[in-house]
Amino acid sequence: MKLAPLSVTEADVTHFRTFGFLHLRGVQKDVAPQIADAFEGVFERFPLVGRQGRAGVARIAERHEVLQEALLADGRCPQVARQLLGTNVAYVGGDGVRYDGATYWHRDGNHRNLRLLKIVQYLEPLGPDSGALRIIPGTHRRGGSWDTFAAEMANPDQHFGMKPTEVPAFVIESSPGDLIAFDPHSYHASFGGADNRRQITTTYTAVPESMAARQELSDYLLADRSVL
Repeated sequence: MKLAPLSVTEADVTHFRTFGFLHLRGVQKDVAPQIADAFEGVFERFPLVGRQGRAGVARIAERHEVLQEALLADGRCPQVARQLLGTNVAYVGGDGVRYDGATYWHRDGNHRNLRLLKIVQYLEPLGPDSGALRIIPGTHRRGGSWDTFAAEMANPDQHFGMKPTEVPAFVIESSPGDLIAFDPHSYHASFGGADNRRQITTTYTAVPESMAARQELSDYLLADRSVL
């Protein structure tokens, strides 16, 4: 399998740093069927973990040579992570997941010092009413008034008088072969998706330079990621 290196422009970097996400369309379209086959192969061989509505295999990209080449080869996702985070990065895992039903508004942790980038791809076409990823732009920024946002987002019906699906957000419609890079501290969700939606993620961290960031990285690695 021959794959071209991935890279992003300065405008892409600015978009990511401003809004907290970047949609890379069609960058793996030619190998999307092979990636889907590899996903199914891994799910047949490894035990699933998770909770109701979310069954997954941890570190899926390391468990099949097709996924290793498409997701972990240095000129691809790690290169994108270095450009978007603006520093050296380390791979800290990821998973393959089958989702059933909605994923409600949440963010993956509340780290003050740890900088993360999650790269996700979906193996089915997804739109606003079929489980596409929704992100509230700018909520990757930490500190200040955003820290009070968690309580409101836990129950938007009570606090805003609107259903979770009505919360203002950007819906990232995607097709197999697309990659979505986003800061997992952003508030994100999906609604309306059919059962058995397939997702692959890889996550990178900016190499921590402070003691506080190193401690948060340690806590992140020890946390139960199956609940996110």
